[in-house]
Amino acid sequence: MTARRVVTLVLVVAFLALFGMAAYAWSNGLRAYAVESDSMSPAIKTGDIVVDLPTNSTTVYQVGDVVTFHPTPGVTTTHRIAAITQNGYVTKGDANQTPDVGYVQAGNIVGRVATVVPYAGAVIMFFQHPASIALLALLLVGLFVAWELSARRPSAEDASPPVVEHYPERPR
Repeated sequence: MTARRVVTLVLVVAFLALFGMAAYAWSNGLRAYAVESDSMSPAIKTGDIVVDLPTNSTTVYQVGDVVTFHPTPGVTTTHRIAAITQNGYVTKGDANQTPDVGYVQAGNIVGRVATVVPYAGAVIMFFQHPASIALLALLLVGLFVAWELSARRPSAEDASPPVVEHYPERPR
């Protein structure tokens, strides 16, 4: 097996393994969110990914839990529960001086943070910009062209002129 085929096989297997793990996590209710502000630093920084365990109507939250919730439709926030009142949960970013405005209802909480993946969200946020997608497309085309050119480059043996051997003619 040539080195090119080995590299291709390793890349395909790695991609399939990564895709399989992500599909398994998604089917089990885990969700990942890219962090876009430093409101939770130093625990969670801009560019990190938070992975949430799914919650439901019977989930019990405690003060200190870090949860991801929808304060308003279409907005997702990850903050720590600072207090629990009869009106709902009071949330606050670790780096913020004051609690968030309003109360978060249990139905608006989408998950409890299970783990943080440092810097992985920076890649996701980078590719949310159209210019970044164009850059990725150009990079992939360039890699493909370079790969094809390296595969077609003649080897040193191919570059040398063919050896022609002259045999004396046999008498008939």
